[in-house]
Amino acid sequence: MKRKLAAVMAVIITAAQVLSCAVFAEETIAADTVAVSVSDSKETTASEENKMKAALTLVKSRIDIPEEFSNFSYSSGEVNGMSSFTFTWKDTSGNESYSVNVKGDLITSYNSPERELYYNVKPSLAAHDSDYYVNKAMSWICRVNPSMKGFLKNSNVRLNISSGAVNVRFQRQYENIPVSGNNLNVTLNKQTGNVVSFYGGWWQNAEFEDPTDVLSQEAIKEIYCKEVSIKPWYRIYVDKETGKKKTNIVYIPLNGYDYNAFTGEHSSMNDDYDKYMDTDRYANPTTSMYEEAVEVEEECDDVDAGAGIDIPATGVQLSEEELAAAADLSTMLTTAQFKELLLKDPYMGITDKYIADNFRIERNENAECGYSIQCNMRINNKTEYRNVNVTADAKSGKVMSFYSYENEPEKTPNINVKKANTLANKALKYYFGDIANEYRADTENTAPISTDGKYKITSREMRYNRYVNNIQVTNNNIVIGVNSAGKITSINCSHDKDVDFGEGLIVNKETALKLVCEQQDMTLKYDGFTDLASVPHTYLHYSMDNWSINAVNGKLCDYNGEPVSKAVETKGCPYTDISKSPYKKEIETLYLHGVKIYNGDKFSPGEKMTYSELTSLLDMITGYGYEPMPLDERDLDSGSAAPSESSYFTRMELAKEFTRAAGVDNCARYTGIFKSPFTDVKENDINLGYAALAYGMGAINCGKDGKFYPNAYVTREYAFHCAYNYLKNNSES
Repeated sequence: MKRKLAAVMAVIITAAQVLSCAVFAEETIAADTVAVSVSDSKETTASEENKMKAALTLVKSRIDIPEEFSNFSYSSGEVNGMSSFTFTWKDTSGNESYSVNVKGDLITSYNSPERELYYNVKPSLAAHDSDYYVNKAMSWICRVNPSMKGFLKNSNVRLNISSGAVNVRFQRQYENIPVSGNNLNVTLNKQTGNVVSFYGGWWQNAEFEDPTDVLSQEAIKEIYCKEVSIKPWYRIYVDKETGKKKTNIVYIPLNGYDYNAFTGEHSSMNDDYDKYMDTDRYANPTTSMYEEAVEVEEECDDVDAGAGIDIPATGVQLSEEELAAAADLSTMLTTAQFKELLLKDPYMGITDKYIADNFRIERNENAECGYSIQCNMRINNKTEYRNVNVTADAKSGKVMSFYSYENEPEKTPNINVKKANTLANKALKYYFGDIANEYRADTENTAPISTDGKYKITSREMRYNRYVNNIQVTNNNIVIGVNSAGKITSINCSHDKDVDFGEGLIVNKETALKLVCEQQDMTLKYDGFTDLASVPHTYLHYSMDNWSINAVNGKLCDYNGEPVSKAVETKGCPYTDISKSPYKKEIETLYLHGVKIYNGDKFSPGEKMTYSELTSLLDMITGYGYEPMPLDERDLDSGSAAPSESSYFTRMELAKEFTRAAGVDNCARYTGIFKSPFTDVKENDINLGYAALAYGMGAINCGKDGKFYPNAYVTREYAFHCAYNYLKNNSES
C-alpha cells in the first residue's frame, strides 16, 4: 500500500500548510476598519494561480464551451484542505451561461444553458428508451471524469410527462458493492439526449478493503440475532377495500448496528469520525492526524487512476480574461492569512484552536474588491462546540457578516406564542390530517406568557380537543409540543373507537428473528466519511435493513402488518395482467413516465374507468392541474342525469374531456364547421365538434370498421391508449 501511504502523507502536508499561521508584518488597525496589510508569499500566490490554470485546463479539455460564451467569471475556495473552483461563462446578453465546478482532481458539477429549457414544455413522451439515456449519461461522465469509469452502476431513471428532462442516477460501487454517499445525478434533454446538468458526491483518492474474506450471511445473521432487541406492537388501520378498521400485530427491531464485515464486531466508524472531526487535532500543524502509517503492497487499479489536473492538455488555450482572473486570485487572502485576521477580531471569539472550514472566494458586489470570502470557523472537542459562518472582503479581510451556532441553553429565549401556534397548527394537519377537522384548539394555546421575569418558558404543549356534534369528547385530544427554537418536540393523540384487537396470539421473539433472517439478507456496503483534510475513511459494513414482521403469520410486512415482497424491485412496469391487452406497450410506456394511478401488480385493463380515475389520468398527462368538466354539465347535451364521481365515462364524454384539457372545448360547440371522422357520428350530432377535435389531436381514433362507438363505456386500457396517442402527437407536433 505504498501508494496509499504516499497519498496520505501528501494530504497531511497540505493540511499543515493550510492550518499553519502565516507570518504577518507588524501593523496598526484603525478603529474604523479591519483592513490590514499582509506580507505576501510569492510561492503561495504562484501556487494559487497555477491551481486555477490547471483547473481551467481540465475543464476546457473535456467540456466544449462555445466561443460566444466569452464573459468569464469565477469563484474559488478551499474545502477541508482541497482546492475548489467554480467557473462561469456567459454569452454577451448575460442571459445564458455554462457553469462548472472543479474540486481536487474531479469535475463535480456542470450546468449548461439548456438547464432552463426543459421546465416550460408541453407534456410529451421521451424520444428514446431508458437504456439510451443511461448510456449517454455514462459516456458523458466517463469522458469528463475518466477515473470514474468501471465504478458506476445505474440505480434509477426518472422520466416525466410534464418535464423536458430525463434524470439518471448512478451509484458508485467497488467489486459490485455499493459505496454509500457516492452518487452521481445526470440530467439530459428528453428529446435530444444532450447532458444539461450534472452533480454528485465522490470520495477522491479513496481506497477500499478487498471483500473476499467477509463473513457469510449465516455467520453475520447469528451475531445479529444475539444482539437485536424486538418488541410487538398493535397496528390499527382502515382497510382500503372495505373501509373497515383492521388490526395486526407486528414485531419491529428496537436497535441495530453496523458490523465490521470481516470480524462481526461493531463498526468503529462513528468513533473514528468523532476522533478525526475533533478540531483540536488540527490546531497544531506539527501533530500528525494519523497515529500510525502502515505499509502494504502497492496496488494499481482504476480507483486512484484519475487524470491529475497538473498536466495541461495539448491544444488548450486560456483566454486573456481567464489568465487575468487567475492572477487576480493570487492577490486575495489565503485560508491561513484570513484566520490570522479573525484571531484579532474582538467580538467573534475565534481562537487558535478553531479550524477554517469550507473556505470559499466568490463574486460579491457588496465587497470592496468585488469578491468575498465565505468561511466557517469551527471548534469541536470534548468541552466545546461552535460554528461561526463569516463573510468578508477577499482582499482586505474586512468582515461583512458572521453567524454563530452553538449550544448555549442559558441564552434560550422565551417561546414566541404566535409562531409556535402557527407551527403546531401545521403539525396538526400533517400528523393527524384525517381527523384534524374534528379537533379545536384549546384557548390556553394562545394565552400570553406570564412569568414575572422569574424564569423562562421555552416550550409549550398545544392541546386540541375532539368535538362530536359540537360536544367535547372526554380524554380524546391531540397534544403537540413546541420549543422556542421552532422545533416540534412531541405529539400525542387519544382517539377512542371500538376496535377488535383479537386474542393477541403471536410467535415468540426467537422464532420471529429466525423467520426474518429466512426472508431477508443483511446488506453489504462500503460506508465512511471524509475528514477535515479531505481524506476518505472507508469501512466495509454489514447491516440489517429496517424490517417489520407480522407477529402472527411470521411474514415480512409493511407498517400496518400487511404482507410485502422483498424481491428485487423491477425497473419496468409491474402489471402482470396486461400481456394480452392490445395497448400493452402504451400502458407500460406511460407507467415508466410516472403515470401511475393504479398501485400494485394489477391493472385490470378491461374494467370501466370512473370519473375520478379519468380526472387523475388527465391531471397527470396535462401536467398543470386539470379541472374536469363540472359533474352537472358533463352530459347535459344528451339530456341524461348528471353522473357522480364513481360513475363511468362514455367514449364521447372522453372526447369532451380531451378538448377541455387542450383548451379548445369552446370551439367544439360550433356546429356546421366540422366533418365527422367516424361512420357512426353523424354530421348533425351536437357533439361532433368534440369528436372531430379530439380526433385531430390524436387523442381518439376509430376501429378498422371506421366506427367510434361514442356511447360505449371507456375501459382503463382504452383510456391509456388515448392518453398515449395524445402525448405522442404532442411530442411529434
